[in-house]
Amino acid sequence: MEVFVPHQKDRNIYLDEIISFSNHNFIFGNYKEYRDLYKIVNIQFPEAIFDWKSPSTEELINFELQLLNWKKKSKIVYTMNDSTTHYDEKNKFSELFNLIHKYSDGVIHLGKYSLDNYEKYFSSNCLHTIIYHPLYNSLTEDYETKDIQSLVPTDLTDKFIVSAIGGIRSKEELDLILKIFKKLPIKNKFLIVPRMFQFIIIPDYIPYRFRKYYKRLIEKKYCFSLSKNQYFFSAKFLEYSYLVDLVKRSSLMIIPRIKNLNSGNLYLGLTFDKLMIIPEIGNLTETANYFGLPLLDLQNKNYDEVIAMVLDLKSNQYYSSEKYLADKRLFHPEKIAKDYDAFFNLLREFK
Repeated sequence: MEVFVPHQKDRNIYLDEIISFSNHNFIFGNYKEYRDLYKIVNIQFPEAIFDWKSPSTEELINFELQLLNWKKKSKIVYTMNDSTTHYDEKNKFSELFNLIHKYSDGVIHLGKYSLDNYEKYFSSNCLHTIIYHPLYNSLTEDYETKDIQSLVPTDLTDKFIVSAIGGIRSKEELDLILKIFKKLPIKNKFLIVPRMFQFIIIPDYIPYRFRKYYKRLIEKKYCFSLSKNQYFFSAKFLEYSYLVDLVKRSSLMIIPRIKNLNSGNLYLGLTFDKLMIIPEIGNLTETANYFGLPLLDLQNKNYDEVIAMVLDLKSNQYYSSEKYLADKRLFHPEKIAKDYDAFFNLLREFK
């Protein structure tokens, strides 16, 4: 069966993990390149359909016509990576999400929280299932890495490296990272955040030649309480070759999400058996509870308790236990791919 993904492949390779084991052929392309022979249209990231730019009214009208045309020959499956888009304070993508909710024939939820809270937004004829986010196993299989030390001016030898992977999307996420880092009772700690200030929007009135100075001022404003030799922040997407080395070197990973439905960072940490500070949000709660991992209550702010519990996991050798290693099988890409295939085949039979 040919599965059409109506946007370009995302830099997050989690879907590649599934494709490598699927019996179906996934084809990526512009949404206008749809063909009648595609049995499934699988929307992963709605914003990517319009290259992460908010669609105009005319584009939305044309896209709705496309959705109606797809439904004649295919089943539309929405993988609900999140309930809304990121960086969308003015709700410019809300109508796009509403159209996908309206016309989807099937929805893949990445956890029970998503199913329980968002099933009501879809039509009564829509089929729902839970299929978990896969581990990033391909990154552990002789993956060629580049030394993250070559990007970091501070000597990382003997450092307790704390990392937060992925773009930081709000000041609240930044505050969460810094608060956890400061509370860690470790002397030689070092914080690495490859895309720290992604949420900062530089005002248009600031001339281009002065923008690098503006960014430096922002960094000083938010990081004045840290010593310069305690952190390395960047603003670029980190190549996977560097990212893998960073994760391997990390003593602790912070999952910096406070509003998201899901986070691939959690599964990246599980892939490499890393200590993690995980906030109690969305589907992350279900996965953390499944593994018996501590959760950070953002309301009650149990930072000290969670930090102590997480550090104890290392001394107790939890990540090398038979139970933990057996539990990870639920998220193996091969199993996730079989679940995808089974759901696609079920939808094809569903009238």
